[in-house]
Amino acid sequence: MIKRAAVVVAVFAVIFLALATQSVKAQGASAPVNVQVGTWLVNVEKVDLSANSYRLDFYLWFRFNPSEISIDEVRNFEFINGAPTKYEVYANATQGYLEYRVRGDFITSFDFTRYPFESHELSVELEHKSLDASSLVYSEDQESAIEPTANVAGWDLGGFQTSNTLHSYGDTTYSRFVFSVNLARPAVSAFIKSVLPIAVITVISLLSFFMAPQNFAQRITLGVTTLLAATTFHLSLLSGIPPTGYLTFADRMMISVYVIFLYNLACSVYIMRLVDLKRVDDAARVKSKALKFLPVLIVAILILQAVL
Repeated sequence: MIKRAAVVVAVFAVIFLALATQSVKAQGASAPVNVQVGTWLVNVEKVDLSANSYRLDFYLWFRFNPSEISIDEVRNFEFINGAPTKYEVYANATQGYLEYRVRGDFITSFDFTRYPFESHELSVELEHKSLDASSLVYSEDQESAIEPTANVAGWDLGGFQTSNTLHSYGDTTYSRFVFSVNLARPAVSAFIKSVLPIAVITVISLLSFFMAPQNFAQRITLGVTTLLAATTFHLSLLSGIPPTGYLTFADRMMISVYVIFLYNLACSVYIMRLVDLKRVDDAARVKSKALKFLPVLIVAILILQAVL
């Protein structure tokens, strides 16, 4: 009985080991092929905010195991957010290496909420045309980087990074390689070009509060001319970006300016009305009170801007 039980145990052990080995082999056979992707960003040649596009020049390479996937299969990839031109720089099927030089336009949806102090992420996304994530997975090559001399006039470049994500099309999921670089406006330059001019125009219009009530014609002329200058500046400021369905920082700033101009003109008209009625003393008191209330109005506008 003991010998028979030992034989049965041995048979079951052999069957279990065979099943376990077959399971491991099956798992190994179904594991997706890993392809390393790397990129070297040479330069950002152009950024077109009005068209939501940008032109990049970069090298793109693939490292793979030639016993797992052929070089022709590796070549069968596509860019998701653009259709740039590319040419093969170097290919070695034996070593498992493929390299391209890529140059062309890519598209994204820029966020102008903080314009003209905004920053944008310029990204490139690629996937394999036919092999889904169960057959091929892209991974990041740590040698990816950006050329130290890369630059864009009027912008600061930084924040280069690569990543690997999964993207689903219905029931099918593909591995997606993404690299991106951050584009930001220099804060000092944006302030001087966008905020300082309208601040000067607004201050000039507020000089009307220091004019005598009897000079109401000059007060209104000053307010109207500076209002026209502010409106022209507003249109010029927004000409560099596409129409948006939301308010940018520039829009909110200009709305605040228009509120100050409206306050200024309303006070000037009321003072003019008092002068016409020969109530010069009342006009002087209204001008004094309006001048004292002006800082309160500006602080309230700034707080509202910060909250929004």
